[in-house]
Amino acid sequence: MIKFVNAKINIGLNIVGKRDDGYHLLETVFYPVGLFAGTPGNPESFCDILELTPMKEKGEGVEFIFTGNPVDCPLEKNLVYKGVEAMLRWSGGNLGRICVRLDKHLPDGAGMGGGSADAVFAMKLIAELLARRGMPVPTSDELREMAMCLGADCPVFVDNVPAYAEGIGEKLYSIQPFLSGKWIVIVKPDMHISTKEAFAGVTPSPSEESLRELIQLPVAEWRHKIHNDFEKSLFPRYPQLKSLKEALYYEGAEYASMTGSGAALYGIFPDRESAGKACDAIDAPYKAILLL
Repeated sequence: MIKFVNAKINIGLNIVGKRDDGYHLLETVFYPVGLFAGTPGNPESFCDILELTPMKEKGEGVEFIFTGNPVDCPLEKNLVYKGVEAMLRWSGGNLGRICVRLDKHLPDGAGMGGGSADAVFAMKLIAELLARRGMPVPTSDELREMAMCLGADCPVFVDNVPAYAEGIGEKLYSIQPFLSGKWIVIVKPDMHISTKEAFAGVTPSPSEESLRELIQLPVAEWRHKIHNDFEKSLFPRYPQLKSLKEALYYEGAEYASMTGSGAALYGIFPDRESAGKACDAIDAPYKAILLL
């Protein structure tokens, strides 16, 4: 059983408040990217690859294998491990021995939810295995509840469709894909920004205009209306992020932004030709070009 795991971008990211427990309240649009990026091994592919294999050995347990980009954290802190463990607890653990292999290619520390997507797709693989064996399967609501325990940007990958989000990311409202046919260029410097560092520089404030209404404007009109609040504090600290955003606009992006808490930036282009020229022209350690 195999799943190809896509990432997401944030279109707009407004930090509008903070709860008593320390969690920040936000408004954003999660938009999946990489679903149609090509095939594994193609330079234009943009995905991680997850494989679940039932093992012949008797007993219970999970073997984890990580290949591709290094996964630099202890196993018990890895989100795929946490997602699988959550599903095993839900199911009662009666799955026999299984092997979960993650071939990692999505960039780390990019603010694109790669680790969160890996975890949720692993949970969905377990759900498929349960269904094949005629065992009870969690509902989408139950999956989202379990995913929320892993991270605020995890639940969106359960349905894996564009969604407007509020709260700490758990209040999701599915919306129709509105960027179909556009091309996106993703660039990332050789740096990692932790979520803690990103939020440390943010001062919450209510939005002046409704993001749900702003995204209905033509993309070219987003530039001066839709913002990522993390840019205010991170651009002065990391000038290369600002330079990359300016380069995307210079090369013809209709809209450019940092995604999530960084450190990746993206530009939306009207066609493959303009996106390709921009991708070739911009100097960055990591680049990708995708059809939305």
